[in-house]
Order: sequence, then C-alpha cells, then structure tokens
Amino acid sequence: MRGPALGSWMGISLIGLLGSLPAVSEERRESDDIVQTMQRQALPELIQSLTEKKNARHLRILRVAGEVEDRRAGRYLTEAYEETTNEGVRCKLLESIGKLHDPALFGWLAKRLKDPHIGIECFTIWALGELKTPRGTGLLRQKLWDPNRYIQMTAIDALGKTGKNRAVAAELETFLRDKDVQVRYLTAKALLGVAREDSAPDLAQRLTEEPSVDVREALAVALGRTGGTVGVGRLIELLKYPPSQATEHDAELGLKAADRDILMAALKPLLEGSDFRLSVSAARILSEKDRERAEP
Repeated sequence: MRGPALGSWMGISLIGLLGSLPAVSEERRESDDIVQTMQRQALPELIQSLTEKKNARHLRILRVAGEVEDRRAGRYLTEAYEETTNEGVRCKLLESIGKLHDPALFGWLAKRLKDPHIGIECFTIWALGELKTPRGTGLLRQKLWDPNRYIQMTAIDALGKTGKNRAVAAELETFLRDKDVQVRYLTAKALLGVAREDSAPDLAQRLTEEPSVDVREALAVALGRTGGTVGVGRLIELLKYPPSQATEHDAELGLKAADRDILMAALKPLLEGSDFRLSVSAARILSEKDRERAEP
C-alpha cells in the first residue's frame, strides 16, 4: 500500500491490516480478528442502519482525518480499495467513499456494481445513493427487481436520495404492498425524497390500509411533506373522521410535516370552527410546528 499517503489520511490506518502487519503474533491475531469482524458484520450493519428508526452504532475502522469534503480523500480511499481483495474491508472503504458525497466518484462506483459479492454490491448501491444525484436513477432502478432482498432494500433506500421523480415514485409505490414490513418502511421513507403532489392520493390510500405503526408514521410524514394541498386535504379528512385514535395521531404527524403556509390556510377553518376536538388538534399542530422551527 502507499504507506505515507494513506497514513496521513486515515485515523486508523489500513496499513497494519493489509500490508505491513506487525511481527508480534498477538497483534497479528488482533488485526486478523478485525478483518474477520468487518467481513462478517459489514452487510448486516448496513441493512440495520437503513431499517432502524434510530441511528445504529457502526463498526468503524476508517476515519478521514481532514475535512471529509476534501476531494483528495477519494483518491486515497479508491487506491486502498484496489489494493485489497478482502470483502469486509472493501465494504467499509465503500462506506467511507459514500460519505464523501463526491459526484466525481460516480463513474468509479458504477463499475463496482458488477462485483459478484453481495456485500460489495450493496455498499456500492448505498454509496451511489449518497451522491444524491439523478444520474444514478437508471442504475438503481435496475436493482429494484434483483432477487436478492438485501440488494433490493438498499436500492429502495438509495433511490430515495436521487431527487423528485414521478416515474421513480410510481415504481416504488409497488413496494408499499410488499409482505415484508422492512421493505414497506424503507419505501415509505424513500418516497419522502422522490414523491410529488401527484402521489398524494396513493399515499393517502395506503396510509389507511397499512397495519404497521412505523410504516404508517413514515407514510403520514411523506404525505404531509410532499403532497402539497392535496396531501394536506387528505390528512385533514382523516383528522375529521378518524377510524381510530391511531389514525388521528398519524394525521397530526403528517400535518406537522406539511408546508406551513399550506397548513395555516387548511387549519384556519378548524381553529375557528365549533368542534372543540378539531380546534385543539389544529392549535396543537401549529404550536408544535412553530416550536420545531424555533429549535436550533
């Protein structure tokens, strides 16, 4: 490996892991254990980070010591990738490459999609999503229909970061009826990034049918934030005629995610109306939205 260059960039150098291993046997075993742990845990940790509501704790062996936005870091990381064949180490390098959010790495990452290892393919898909560019849409849409569920779930998440796109949203909506609750949850979150106002009727319909609390909450937020006046109108209807207390909660959650100007106009009749329950709900929604705006 290029010792001096890599050593100056990595908080924990890969040199000791992949190149100049220490002569002491105990330290060698410890390095081997780290590599084995990365290989075993890399993909499960990625999927867990996508599907857990709270940020998951990650195994980290790479840290860019300088500014992560510094484009020079990409060259050192890609060189390190080329100089190892260990799947686990390559996965963690791809994770670090994705965190650079460098669009110049798009072509390099696209080539990694052909790798036969599922873990590397998943981390490549994730990293392409982290570029947050519509350029990746075509490649990622192909992965939506991969028979491997890990690849499919990672592609759903990645597509949600590529920008507003009606065709992508329509394709993703298919997965809102998947039997796997993790897939439905990932899809609801992804739609937050790609759906537009014309998706509001489908999102509202699915919201009333979804059995999972977590998925319903994600759908409600997506409907409120992306659905414009149509989405807010559907949520107001659910607030007025909730089939259950849970539905009322979902409606309030979605409305809090909506644009404030649209929300104010929609909630004004409720605030001024004679229905005490609706007046209280409307006041609570606006109060919580204002408080969130005021928080740093």
